[in-house]
Amino acid sequence: MTLLQRFWVAVCLGNLWWGIATAEPSGVAMSLTPAVQNAAQQPVEAPDGAVKPPLSIAVAANFAGPLQVLLPAFEQASGINTRVTAGSSGALYAQIQHGAPYDVFLSADSMRPRALVNSGKISADAVTTYTIGQLALVGNVTGLTDAALLTDTVRIAIADPGLAPYGRAAQELLEALGIWSALQSRLIRGNNVQQTLQFWQTGNVDVALIAGSQCITYQLDCKPVPALYEPVVQQMAVVASNQVAQAEAARSLARYLRSEAVQQQLTAMGYRAVTDITSRGGL
Repeated sequence: MTLLQRFWVAVCLGNLWWGIATAEPSGVAMSLTPAVQNAAQQPVEAPDGAVKPPLSIAVAANFAGPLQVLLPAFEQASGINTRVTAGSSGALYAQIQHGAPYDVFLSADSMRPRALVNSGKISADAVTTYTIGQLALVGNVTGLTDAALLTDTVRIAIADPGLAPYGRAAQELLEALGIWSALQSRLIRGNNVQQTLQFWQTGNVDVALIAGSQCITYQLDCKPVPALYEPVVQQMAVVASNQVAQAEAARSLARYLRSEAVQQQLTAMGYRAVTDITSRGGL
């Protein structure tokens, strides 16, 4: 193992793995439908006698729980094993730019995958949209227009807008409502949307703007918020461009996630289907 490889093993171990979720996702049927089988069952050939390494997936924190639910059916249908690292989109993007050996990057936005294209790291056809995220509010308020939200004692958590797409969406929403400046002194920023939820779960804040999918995963009593923010278009990028087998395995995952059956499951998990907006690029 080279020095660079040892470095990234250490980085990955320091990241959030499947253990970032404190509760098991629920409420989603996991029957292996023919549509799912057809989408995932694209055999990936390895050189004769070679052991196929697992598909290394870097996933944004908001999608880690849903991916955990969806991967067993993909692995069963395709025969592809996977290894997952979760974190903020910004942190994972930085790791990829510095040589982290991921095969596929499931970002919580479109900005980072496109930045990989612009930097020459990957080609434009290596990027595709896999779902659309939504914001939700959790906490003891009736909504973002609740007068209690503006009292000095109420602490509010959002994901860091500089690191996490859901944080950027939260800032856009609060600015559109005209309360961003008033809340500045009481905003607690999480490194990612999962940590933002944990701030609320542990009682460190009174209210949190989180991903709608987390409301389903953790069976939370969330309140809807106005859609006064740019759609959280979540794109994935195949970054294993120099490894034929791994690149094809990553494309198999893309086909699986974009299949009608999985898109229906994602809708039940608190996301919007990719057909709700016009997707750019594609695998």
